[in-house]
Amino acid sequence: MYLEINDDTFIFSNSKVLTELIKVIKDFDSEKKLYTTVENKRLLIGNFSNGGKPYIYAIIRDISDMNLYLSWLTITFIIISFLAIIWNYYNTNNIVDNLLVGLDEITNSANDIKGKNLSERIEIVSTNESIGNLIFTLNSMLERVEKSFIRINEFTDNVSHELKTPIMSIKSMIEVELSKERSLEEYQEDMVKVLDEVNWLNNIIQKLLIFTRNPESIEEHFKPVKIEKMVKEVCEFVDILTLEKEITLNCELEDYGIEVLGEESLLRDIFSNIVCNSIKYNKNKGEINITSFILEDKIGIRILDTGIGIKNENLKKITERFFREDKVRTTKKSGSGLGLSIVSHLVEVHKGTLEIESTEGVGSVFTVYLPKV
Repeated sequence: MYLEINDDTFIFSNSKVLTELIKVIKDFDSEKKLYTTVENKRLLIGNFSNGGKPYIYAIIRDISDMNLYLSWLTITFIIISFLAIIWNYYNTNNIVDNLLVGLDEITNSANDIKGKNLSERIEIVSTNESIGNLIFTLNSMLERVEKSFIRINEFTDNVSHELKTPIMSIKSMIEVELSKERSLEEYQEDMVKVLDEVNWLNNIIQKLLIFTRNPESIEEHFKPVKIEKMVKEVCEFVDILTLEKEITLNCELEDYGIEVLGEESLLRDIFSNIVCNSIKYNKNKGEINITSFILEDKIGIRILDTGIGIKNENLKKITERFFREDKVRTTKKSGSGLGLSIVSHLVEVHKGTLEIESTEGVGSVFTVYLPKV
């Protein structure tokens, strides 16, 4: 058996490696290859045959550089990990500081907003997206709160404005009744007047309560409504009111089969108010024509009458609460001045629009546009 060693002669300068190599070769099982490490040297020992002679070979590799690389990798990993910890700590603190600054700004701005300045909004000064979304949500909430306060204030003003007179009237009549004795007939006659005032008050209160309802709570009850069918039913219901003035009511709606999202009772209020107004302020033997048409994604219901009309300067005021145009519209018989304001409000709640055209002495045209389902 012969021993041959490759050209890496530097191993012979290391007697420990050579001694170990000779020892391993003596114990070597010729059937297997052997891997071993001596100090910084990696040994591979195997065998082969050449010309019928068996040989054992040894490949020796210096791995001191590899150990050095591993040391450097370990040191580099430690340094990178340390820098990563510092970077994360800095950024985390920076993010937290930004969040706290943003929250402080929200707190200070919210504290400055009182009941008298609900129109103010929190400014978005933070660059943090989450803080920006929070401020947007709070501003949306403030807008809803502001609208609720406006409705409450309007309701209070309306009640004090409109209910003051009938309440004083009822009080005066009762005081007169109690001031002296009267006959049964006189008491009954005055009680009828009191009852008339009470009914008038109740009617106004019921109408005013419509304005206090939150539009969002109304929308929760929206369902598809066949609008043309419903308007025809309104026409049939109010037709009896046309008899006194011999008014002709033409309800010529196209059969589109269109549905709109809404609360049916409130949609009925819209059209019954308009049609009743057209009857109330129409001329004797006048006409009311109701038609329907499609405009893009909306359906339009048009009510045209031959009534007394509305003055041009009052067209923008006609939907204001308690507005009554002239002496014709100032008696109790003419109404409370809430009809068209209710119509305008309910059309808006149903995401629609109301258009009013009128010529004094000729008539008026009311067009309600409602989005199709």
